[in-house]
Amino acid sequence: MTVFQTPRMNCEGSRCPKGASACGAFARVGTRGGARLEGSVADGNRPWFGGAVRQLWKQAVVWVFAMFAATLWADESSALQEGLSDSRTSGLSDAQPAAPAEVDRDAPDFVTASLLVMGPGDELYSCAGHAALRMECPTYGLDYCFSYESESVKDKVLTFFRGKLKMGMFAVPTEEYLKMYRESGRGVMQYTLNLPPKVETRLWQLLDEKVAEGAELPYDHLKRGCAQSLLNVLQAAISPSVFMMPPWPKFYEKTQREVVDASISPSLYPWQRFFLTGICGVEVDRDVPPMEKIMTPAVLLDFLRTASLSGMLIINSAGVELLPQAPPPPKPCVTPMGVSCLFVALATANWLFRFHSVEWLLLVIQTLAGLFFSYLVFVSDLPATSWHWLVMPFNPLPALFWRWRWKWALGFALLLLVWVAAMALAPHRMTDPAYLVLVTAYAVFYLSLSKQPRTHEYQP
Repeated sequence: MTVFQTPRMNCEGSRCPKGASACGAFARVGTRGGARLEGSVADGNRPWFGGAVRQLWKQAVVWVFAMFAATLWADESSALQEGLSDSRTSGLSDAQPAAPAEVDRDAPDFVTASLLVMGPGDELYSCAGHAALRMECPTYGLDYCFSYESESVKDKVLTFFRGKLKMGMFAVPTEEYLKMYRESGRGVMQYTLNLPPKVETRLWQLLDEKVAEGAELPYDHLKRGCAQSLLNVLQAAISPSVFMMPPWPKFYEKTQREVVDASISPSLYPWQRFFLTGICGVEVDRDVPPMEKIMTPAVLLDFLRTASLSGMLIINSAGVELLPQAPPPPKPCVTPMGVSCLFVALATANWLFRFHSVEWLLLVIQTLAGLFFSYLVFVSDLPATSWHWLVMPFNPLPALFWRWRWKWALGFALLLLVWVAAMALAPHRMTDPAYLVLVTAYAVFYLSLSKQPRTHEYQP
């Protein structure tokens, strides 16, 4: 994605119409005058006295003209600096020189802050949608979208799983920002935020500071996801005030895993939910304050519709559709639950008929999954992977001790059945249902191995 950062105005830079022209004109006048004076002294065809007087007279006229131009430019530049000084301190770093000298920065329409909610995408990191803040200042002709973005996961898959991906706040002109979503067919809804004028200007300043920090923050989908990041900036902008919230709805009794699952369509994006559940460990199952459960754009929108500041709801009006959502993709024919049921059928057939190829297939898939989950838990720095319940059924130990499988197969099968029962009876959903069926298939597989004749052969 092409990154656009908010350009910074400086009267001494190339954006200033007076600074470059005045300084350049003054330099050119001085150079021309010096060249002519030296030429006249060396010229023997002209009377020395008359030529010198003529040159001195021209130099005096040029000097007076240059001083007048410099004084005029200084007055205009001083007025311009006064118009921009408050803009820089309040976060409006792109104030244009064409703005009026007298600006009412406390006017309700001086800055307008809006929440943008983008529809879901097909990628793993966008299946729950996206959120950004749109900041507008009609006085200075400014219109930017501030969005937390990360490095491309597609281009740096290994970096992502290592937990070394970087992210940060970017400022993109609204037209360019909407163009990206228009091309991908994702809808965009805009909701105006009811914030005091001083809070809106403070919010813009904070967003500019976040942009200046650059994209050097470690990727963290728990603490720096789009919803959490925008909520933190909004809280900093209203500080020391806080959002007033009526009794928290029952929805916030869910865990972070359940909150994210509720924002992803199980029929349209079953594989995204399956993989996302597989990546996130026990951190998303812990009891955390309700504010930390605002992890998706839909939950953030519901919160701002309920929360209030100074007696006013943050969002009290219907949204405006900036871009329509393209028709949803067709439902996938192959789902995680369907594949898990196929594994149950293979394990049952292997119990009845014992297929060597099926045993190898099940063992290889379990080992590869075990290596993946073991890497996430013991090596990766990816957030929410300090421990994962899937490491118990999926690990490389069965492959390492396969030669003595007849000794431990029954015990391991019983352990898997206990694991399935514990996950199913837990008060909160701790994994995707497809994993429960998949682990059940492996319990059947190892039960069938315990019934086979004991042998020291390595080949199944």
